This record gives sequence, C-alpha cells and structure tokens, in this order.
Amino acid sequence: MTPDPVVRNRLRPALTRFDRHVALVIGALLLALVFTILLGDRVGVTLERVSPMGMARSTGNITLQFSEAMQRDSVPERLQVVEVPADRAGQALTPDDILATLEGAVTWNGSTLAFRPSAALRPGATYQVSLQPGSLSESGRAVLAEYRFSFTVRHPRVAYLAPASGTPFNIWLVDPFEAGSARQITFSPSGVYDFGVSPDGSQLAFSERNSSTGTMDIKLLDLETGAVEQLTNCEDAECKSPVWRPDGQVIAYERVDYNSDMAQQVGVSPTRIWLIDLASRPTTTRPMFADSQTLGYGLRWSKDGQRVSVFDYHSQGILIYDFRDDSTVILPSKYGNPGEMSPDGLRVVYPEIMLEANQARSYLQLVDLSKQEMRRLTQPEDPVDDDIAAWSPDGTRLLIGRRYTDDRYTRGKQLYILNPDDSSVEPLLVDDRYQNGFFSWDPTGAQVLVQRFPDALAMNDPVNPGLPEIWTIDVQTKAAIRVAEDAFNGRWVP
Repeated sequence: MTPDPVVRNRLRPALTRFDRHVALVIGALLLALVFTILLGDRVGVTLERVSPMGMARSTGNITLQFSEAMQRDSVPERLQVVEVPADRAGQALTPDDILATLEGAVTWNGSTLAFRPSAALRPGATYQVSLQPGSLSESGRAVLAEYRFSFTVRHPRVAYLAPASGTPFNIWLVDPFEAGSARQITFSPSGVYDFGVSPDGSQLAFSERNSSTGTMDIKLLDLETGAVEQLTNCEDAECKSPVWRPDGQVIAYERVDYNSDMAQQVGVSPTRIWLIDLASRPTTTRPMFADSQTLGYGLRWSKDGQRVSVFDYHSQGILIYDFRDDSTVILPSKYGNPGEMSPDGLRVVYPEIMLEANQARSYLQLVDLSKQEMRRLTQPEDPVDDDIAAWSPDGTRLLIGRRYTDDRYTRGKQLYILNPDDSSVEPLLVDDRYQNGFFSWDPTGAQVLVQRFPDALAMNDPVNPGLPEIWTIDVQTKAAIRVAEDAFNGRWVP
C-alpha cells in the first residue's frame, strides 16, 4: 500500500536553520583538520619570553622561555651568544660580524632555559642571541624558525652607605660615569648596618637595626621595583652581614643571640653563620653548620658556591668547608682574618701577624687546597706590611693593601697588584695624602672600587675632617674618580 504523500513527508525529519549551521561548522572543522594534517605543523614550538632586552647587567643570565617543555639536549647546540658591532645587532650575521663567542653553562627550570656566561659581560658591548631551528619539544614538535634578539651591557653602578658623618646610615646608588646621579634608595629611620649586592645586581640584602629593641634583621630590596621584603625574624638577636651565594639562591649571614631570658647564666652568644634559602616560599633560614660548636664570622664563597671559608673561634683558624663531601680543612692563623678564596675555590690567601720590636705587622700566605701546600707570598723579613687582599675575577691577580716600612713608608696602606705566581708587584694607586682600605674588583676585572681616607697631616690641612670617600680606579689607565664623599662601605652593582 502506498503511503499518502502528506503522511510520507511527516515521517522525514525536517532540518532547521540551526541544524544546517552546526553541520557547516563541523564540516569546516573537519576540512581544517585534514588541511592541517596534510600540511603539517607550520607554527611549531615558539618562544614566549626572552631576556634581557635593551639594556642588561654584566652578570645577568640570558633566559629563553619556550611554549612547551623541551627535549633539553636538543637546545644548547643550536643556541649561540656572540658579541657584535652595535650596528649589526638584530641582523643575520656573517663570520666577520662576530667579535667574540660566549661560553657558559645552561640550566633549566621547567620550560625556561637560563644561559650563564662563564665570565662577566663587557660593559658597553652589544650581544646577540640566536636560536637556530631544529630543537624539539617533549611531544616531538620542533622549533621551525630562527629566533634572535640583542642587548647592550650597561656600566656597573656603585652602592654605598651615607652619611659617614652622622646617622642614620642609608644606602645610596650612583653611576660613576654620570655626574649628579647619586640617589638614596633606602629610607630607614633607624639606619642600615651593612648590605650585600645580589650576583646579578638586581637586589640588595641589608641589615637594619630596630631602634626600639636593639635587634637587627635582614631585608631584601628589589632595585627595579623598590619593594622591600623582610627575610629574618630575629626577635632576640642581631642578624647582619649578608653575603650572597654566587647563584643568587642563598644568603649567608652572621647571627648573634642575646639570650635575654638567660642573661645571668649564658650571656650574649658568639657569632654563628646562618643561611637564608631564597628558593623556598616563604623563605626559610637555618644554621649553616649542624655542629653548634662551629662558631665563626667573615664568610666567603667560592665562585661555584661549593666551598666557604670562615674564621672559626673554636679552632682559632680559617675553616674551609666543602659542601660536596661535608669535609673541612683548618688553616691555623693568629690574625683572625677569614682569608680570601680564589674564584675556583682551590686557593686561599690570608694575612699572618708577626711582632717585631714591639710593633706588629703582617705578611701574606697562600694555601693550595688541591696540593695541600702552603707558601708565603711576602716574607716576614721584607720591609712590608700586607694585611688585605682581593682576587681578580679570573684568579690571576691579587689586589693588596701594602705599607712599606723602609724609605718608601706611608702612613696608610696603598694599592698594589700582586702576581701570586712569583710575588711580583706593580703599583696601582700610591698617594700618601690618602689611606686606603675596603676595596673590590668589578665583575670584569677592569675597575677597582676603594674606600679612601684623606690624611689631614699629609695634606697639611688640619681642618680636614678625614671623612671616608668612595673612588673607582681604572686598572689599565690607573685613572681615579671620586664618586662619593662622606660615604663608606662601597659595593659594585653590576
């Protein structure tokens, strides 16, 4: 029996406008999927963020953040960091454009690669970073296009405490090459006691006294944002002298407990070294040494952060601690100086004291930890008084404060560069109108920062108050520039 035409039309489902629209969308998606499969991945892995851009610090890392997790071994061989002429930055390079190729270490944090140059970048130089195609993600997708970016390295700045002539002390920052650039960056009503600069120059850790309790705490200042974060909670103690580990993840500091609740029985404790772990959030702090009898001060890090030196009260010597195997070495010393570790952590130079005709003077000793050998850099019978030293960043030279005791005598220490291989010296800054003290190399080894005291007697200026000044010295030209007056405790800020 043939159905009625009207009935047959009612049995067939009717398509609405919405149904037709959905069908078209599904069809378009299917076509796009087929098109993508046929053409392959035309986008691939991309870079979501890179740094630095524009201006950079001489000790900062170079970072590349990928859009997904990478097969890490596939990236470094395609990454190149080179110094180029400023007018070639951002362009395809020829071999003639490359002034130098940088070496360094690669580390990862998730999908972000960090390249740490093995030496500080040259101030004023321009660098180009390029990533060639071919690196693979964990899912097998590839970097399909070349990426490149460039930056210029700024000259290091100088931070210092001021005013030396009054309180409260606060931290100031100045560009040695820009007149009138000094500006105050902390505004503590009770005063900053001391501070340390992070290895990449982006932060300062400083100790601040609480005027109502007499205690001290370590705080962190972000130089880009001005934000301040308190890192310690020393309710009945002094926490001071922050020293950054070279990777910027840990700060060592000195802690002295007041023991106020046991003052009659115990008294104030000796100084101990504590650590602040910046990688944990919130930050955590703990003693460096589990042995409560390991007491000391003046911590120094090796460049790789694997060794430290401190002057240890208990052993009356310099304690060298190796984190890799938990081993210690004691260098007996009467002077009380923690020594200065070479950048590779294998040598330690330190002063030793001698008494002669009711006068005390000092000479320098060098210990090679790998060979377990000690030798004198200067001899006790030499007419010199050497008591402070600082290694150049490449470990080939020592900057020393020296006072001759013969006809070259000056009232205060002058600056010399000493070759640790043969003990030969050359003068860097000799001016008997000044006494020179606290000093350090810049990260590149091209400049020296020094704290100088004008000698009113040598200047024949009896009204001169003799307030400390901060100077920079060009190691090659020996040109000296005064960057701050009535100031002390100068530090390089890369």
